[in-house]
Amino acid sequence: MSGLEVGLLFVAAFAFAIGSGASDGSTLVSVSTRTNAVTPPVAITLLAFLVGVSPVLFGTAVATTFADRLVAFESDGGGTALLTAVLAALVVVFGLTRRGFPTSLTLALIGGIVGAGLGSRLPVNWGVVGQALAVGLLAPVASVAVAFMASRAVGRLPRRLTAGRSARHLERAGFLAQALAYSANDAQKLVAILAVAAGASLAPVPVRVAGQTVVAVGFALGTILAVRRVGRRISERIVRVRSADNIAAELSAACVVFASAAVGMPASSTQVATGAVVGTGLSAGSRRVRWDEATAVGLAWVLTLPASIGLAALGSGTLRLLR
Repeated sequence: MSGLEVGLLFVAAFAFAIGSGASDGSTLVSVSTRTNAVTPPVAITLLAFLVGVSPVLFGTAVATTFADRLVAFESDGGGTALLTAVLAALVVVFGLTRRGFPTSLTLALIGGIVGAGLGSRLPVNWGVVGQALAVGLLAPVASVAVAFMASRAVGRLPRRLTAGRSARHLERAGFLAQALAYSANDAQKLVAILAVAAGASLAPVPVRVAGQTVVAVGFALGTILAVRRVGRRISERIVRVRSADNIAAELSAACVVFASAAVGMPASSTQVATGAVVGTGLSAGSRRVRWDEATAVGLAWVLTLPASIGLAALGSGTLRLLR
């Protein structure tokens, strides 16, 4: 890669970190601070720290999937293709986020990577792409089911365990679990982009400490900028929650995201957390869920994949013809 490509990829990594905070971070913070057991400053600080240390804590299996297993970015033109994928994902996500619809940056990047691979005529591993999309589709559905059952189980616990000080401790534990799960899975997108920018070997992806520090700052910035706009839709409009619901939603979402990371496949914490919120609402009756709001969020997810594939394919194809 040329020096210009390397520089642009590092800039794109920082911009992508801001986008991750605006989409993923703001949703996770809003879900976890709805009952004030965790304050927004504490939630944002902890999430950003775990984004920075994610490859040290959990390795880079998911990052390797992004950087090497979906499309062969080590091929000639791979750096430019990944840059196009990142930019396409950011355009799609920022466009939806500005309208208050939290979408999946993970899904957008997968779409961007596939579209960039097609447009650049790089080898696309369709088997791995299919696995990643299957996990991405099943994860939020699984979180609805798991949260539904968890909410029912939590509801049977003695009230002294789900109210007052005990509930706050459980909610804090739930948020910590969810933040760790994000670190193990979604945060690996940033590790992958940094590795390609550094021209490192991608199987497996190595750890870049300085780069991780920079993206952690970008993640915190993006979360701060978007948490009010995006968070309001998830935390207030889709389902009105109680402490017991929050505990069930956070622990359920963390379990699903960890399970995806365990098999080296990316899963969107935003989608999983939203699905968990819906699952807790359903446990008390479908009327607790505001389906118009939930449908609007679901529509944003549906639009994300084709939009990012098309935009990345168009951009990378155009660049290939101009060479």
